[in-house]
Amino acid sequence: MPKHTAVRVVPYAQQRIFDAMMDIEKYPDVLRFIKSLKITDRSEDSLTARVAVGIGPLSFSYTCLITALPHSVIEVTAVKGPFKNLYAKWDFKPVSDSETEVTCFLDAEFQSRMMEMAGGQIFAHQFQNAVAVFERYLKRQDRRKRTN
Repeated sequence: MPKHTAVRVVPYAQQRIFDAMMDIEKYPDVLRFIKSLKITDRSEDSLTARVAVGIGPLSFSYTCLITALPHSVIEVTAVKGPFKNLYAKWDFKPVSDSETEVTCFLDAEFQSRMMEMAGGQIFAHQFQNAVAVFERYLKRQDRRKRTN
């Protein structure tokens, strides 16, 4: 799977979009391809999680290490699972008080050639689309707050 980069400006303050994307326990509710997620270790500046993914006919689990620089950067590295390598990074840069540019970078490769062929591009697409999904999630939250 080739490296992928996507950039999106979202209509949310840097802290708000960062906090939403760091709330990984909500991932199964927000990202359809995440079937389950369990935090297995947590420290002040990182956490380890077991993630189950299901995309069409492709399903697998992996363990990842997630580190963050508050409100600026999130990095994910696979430590166990079907990946030969997995490194993802989200950079959050304020455009204004109410807008943030989010840059998503993904460098991933499955160990299995068959998994790479069957799901590499699908996984990359879902991953790159995550920022847009979180933007829609925050819009739904805002609508709920206005109606309550």
